[in-house]
Amino acid sequence: MAREQRMRTRTELGAGSSGMNLHKLGVSRFDLKDPYHFALTLNWPEFFGVLVASYLAINGIFALLYASVPASISNLPPGSFLDAFFFSVETLATVGYGYMVPATRFGHCVATVEIFVGMVFTATMTGLVFVRFSRPKAKIIFADRAVLTRQGGRPVLMFRMGNGRVNALTDATARITALMAEHGPDGRPFRRAVDLKLVRADLPFLPLTWSVMHELDSTSPLHGLDAQSPAVPGLRIMLSIAARDPALGAQVHAAQSYRGTDIAFDMRYADAVTWDGDDTSVADMRKIGAIEPDDAPPPARHEP
Repeated sequence: MAREQRMRTRTELGAGSSGMNLHKLGVSRFDLKDPYHFALTLNWPEFFGVLVASYLAINGIFALLYASVPASISNLPPGSFLDAFFFSVETLATVGYGYMVPATRFGHCVATVEIFVGMVFTATMTGLVFVRFSRPKAKIIFADRAVLTRQGGRPVLMFRMGNGRVNALTDATARITALMAEHGPDGRPFRRAVDLKLVRADLPFLPLTWSVMHELDSTSPLHGLDAQSPAVPGLRIMLSIAARDPALGAQVHAAQSYRGTDIAFDMRYADAVTWDGDDTSVADMRKIGAIEPDDAPPPARHEP
C-alpha cells in the first residue's frame, strides 16, 4: 500500500474550485530517466529548489574531497569544511581568486573534474531556464461558470472566454467534451466521454472575447438538461482551446473544466464588450464571468 501511495500522481485540469483532479496509479510524476521532462514539469519554486539543492550537493561533494586531503590545496585550513566549500564554489564558477589554489596532483585532478562539472551544470541550467521562460502560454481568461440560456427560443449551453494578450490570436479552435456519469449493465458506474457539437468551432481572428456555444437540440447528449436533471451532479465538461499567437510565432493551448453544478441555468453572460458604432470596441476582461438573469432587460445604449 505504501508503494502504491508513492506512485500516485495528480493532474489538475483548469483552475479554482471547478478544476478536475485526475489521479494515476503505477506511474511516477518524477521520472529521473527522463530528466528533461522532469525539469520542465516542475513549477518555478520546485525548479529553483532542485537547482539550489543540486548546486549545494555538487559543491558539498567536492568540498569533502578537498577537506579529506587538506595539503592538496594551499592555504586551506585543516579540518575546515566551510573553507573547502567556498573554494569549491569558486572553482565550480571558474573564478579562482588566487588565495587557495591546488597544490598537489590530487588537488589539480579534483579541480579539473569540478571545472568540467561546473561548465556542464551551468550550460544545462542555462538551457533549462531559457526553455522554461520561452514556453508559449495562451493567457486565455475563462468564465468561472457556464450558462444555459435561450437564443431564438432554443436552449444553448455557452462558455465565454477572453484573450488576455494585448495582441490578437488567430486560427482559434475550440472543442468541448462532456463526461457523463452512467451505469453499465452490471450496475457499475462509469463515465462516458462524448463530444459536443459546437455552433461554431473555429474563429480566424480572436482579439477580444469568444462565446463557445452548444445547442441542446434533439441530437444533443445533453438534450433536456435543466437544474433538476439527475445528470447534473455527475456531469463534467472539458473545454480546450488552441490558437496561434503571431507575436510568439507559436501555437498556444489552454483548457478549463466545469462541473455540472457550475452551469448557471436560465442565465446569460452580461455584456463585456462595448462598441461605439464606429471602429472602437472595448472589452472589460473583469466581466468575462459576469452573468445576469436571462430575462433581464438589455443595458441602455448611449449615443456617443
